[in-house]
Amino acid sequence: MKNGQTRDGIRVTGRIFAWFSALTCLLPVLIVFSVATTKVWQQGPWSGGFTLKWLIDGWKTISPYAFYSIRLAFLILLLNYIIGLPTSWVIARHRFPGRTFLYSMTNVPIAIPGIAMGLALIITYPMLRKNGTLLVVGHLLYTLPYFISNITPQLADASLRDIETVAQTLGANFIKRFVFIIIPKIKTSILAATILVVTLSLGEFNVAFFLFNPKTKPLPVELYSSYITGRIEFAAAITLCFLCFVIPAGILLERLGGIKVGNKNVG
Repeated sequence: MKNGQTRDGIRVTGRIFAWFSALTCLLPVLIVFSVATTKVWQQGPWSGGFTLKWLIDGWKTISPYAFYSIRLAFLILLLNYIIGLPTSWVIARHRFPGRTFLYSMTNVPIAIPGIAMGLALIITYPMLRKNGTLLVVGHLLYTLPYFISNITPQLADASLRDIETVAQTLGANFIKRFVFIIIPKIKTSILAATILVVTLSLGEFNVAFFLFNPKTKPLPVELYSSYITGRIEFAAAITLCFLCFVIPAGILLERLGGIKVGNKNVG
């Protein structure tokens, strides 16, 4: 009875903290919405009535940068798949000298501040900045560690390798094992890695601030420019427009995966 009461108490406490966390995250969004739809915020919420003027003006200003950031994010995602999957496979499935060091090195960009990384890249490869290549490299270096960290442990899982061995003894070649066994078993990690890469790329500022040029200007950099030069209502409006890209991106990618990120009971 006591164990049941303890579990109930833990469950209730968990729900309280979950709701508190959700409300803490939602409150700033609600405030930003109220600022973005108020004519003059200094006079109070919705003083002078409700308006969409700031949202319309904000969208007109940032839409070119928003669509560029989306294209950039999906390019970075594609590069993560091309580079990250083989790298994760080699680290997870092969033993070789320096393997542990290589895996550790893939996480180095996480430990380096984005400002330092951006500055180092622009000093080392200034010729790549004009055509936008350096911006792609910066985003890739920033997101690839998260992709590899999500995929590698799942590929190294002993139970997955046992299932593959059984399938191989039954005549399944590598392609069949990869499509029908490996992918279904690691789809949670793939989905989590996809969400991380897309959302991190959409929101990355520190690296982008040093590497962008007027023709390859991502949305976060334009947001910063608007914050320091525009009115608070306009800044709130473009922030709301930005959230309308980032939040649905995460929700949509999770729904398309058909599972919840973090669910370990994946068939």
